[in-house]
Amino acid sequence: MGKTSLMLELDRAPREDWEVIYIDVEGGDGPADCVASILAALAAHPKYRTRFEAMPFSKAVKDLLRGVSVGASISVLQVELKQAIGSDWGQAADQLEARLTSLDDAGGKLLIILDELPILISRMLRGERKEEAELLLSRLRRWRQAPALRGKVHTLIGGSIGLEGIVRRAGLSGSINDLVPFRLNSWDQSTAVEFLKELASSCGFPLDDESIARILDLLDDPVPYHVQLFFSALREESRVDPSLVSSELIDRCFEERLSGPSGTAHLDHYEKRLEIALDERECQMAYDILGLACRGRDGVAFADLEDLRRQGSETFQSALGDLEADGYLRRDDRRLIFRSNLLRTWWRKHRGRDQER
Repeated sequence: MGKTSLMLELDRAPREDWEVIYIDVEGGDGPADCVASILAALAAHPKYRTRFEAMPFSKAVKDLLRGVSVGASISVLQVELKQAIGSDWGQAADQLEARLTSLDDAGGKLLIILDELPILISRMLRGERKEEAELLLSRLRRWRQAPALRGKVHTLIGGSIGLEGIVRRAGLSGSINDLVPFRLNSWDQSTAVEFLKELASSCGFPLDDESIARILDLLDDPVPYHVQLFFSALREESRVDPSLVSSELIDRCFEERLSGPSGTAHLDHYEKRLEIALDERECQMAYDILGLACRGRDGVAFADLEDLRRQGSETFQSALGDLEADGYLRRDDRRLIFRSNLLRTWWRKHRGRDQER
């Protein structure tokens, strides 16, 4: 929840003695994209660009690096470097590791952020390129564990889908068992209340305590993005006149805008990422579980899921594990409940119709 915003903030304002490069590999389709993206970000960085010009790459790569200027378009450079590296990404990765190893110990620390790596790995596995995925994960693991890089180069991996489940299904869990998981949860209620008060004040659109309480009750899980969406919708619906805000107007914003058709653009990625993370049987099982849980705010009793469990215990457990790990559902007194009432309401309207009694 909000991981990319925090990653970009690390990149914008790194701590003292740290350099940060942020790389989004969601659009890639293989290891060459990942290596080229890292190299492009370093080559365009004012501190590192001259160090990487001397790398023993092929002539095509070296010619590209020599022509790089500070502030160059990293996305364009990444495409050109990928073409220059070609299929020999392993050698390019070795040369990159050697150059990282030679960085001055007194030069501070480098943090390489790889956002949406799980999506890249999943895409490779779905394309029946398990060997390539394993090689990439192993290479990244080697970098993390290399004694010569320890204390100098650090890695932060982010994903809107869980990396653990993806590698577990492929039998590659050993490639990430050195990583330390950090789950970024939603705000707590007090933080969400203070945020709404400050946001409302800064926009000249004050909200009373009752209105704020109603907004957060409808959301249930105060995902920062969803809180901001609700506030924006409410301002528009009231024509930026806070005197028109009422409990009825807040409810209408929730039902007709946020969880209605116009909310699909902000919520359908919850459906799409299941298709990316799970295999076909697990994805259908996840849809069935969510279809039962979305009927009411109190979710579904585990006893009412027995029919699904009997269809395939392993598939059921795997799908359920991912739904809990990735923030769709939570357990409460032998029931499964949607964490977000907004997602639950949208899911009931757009995916749960065939499950309703």
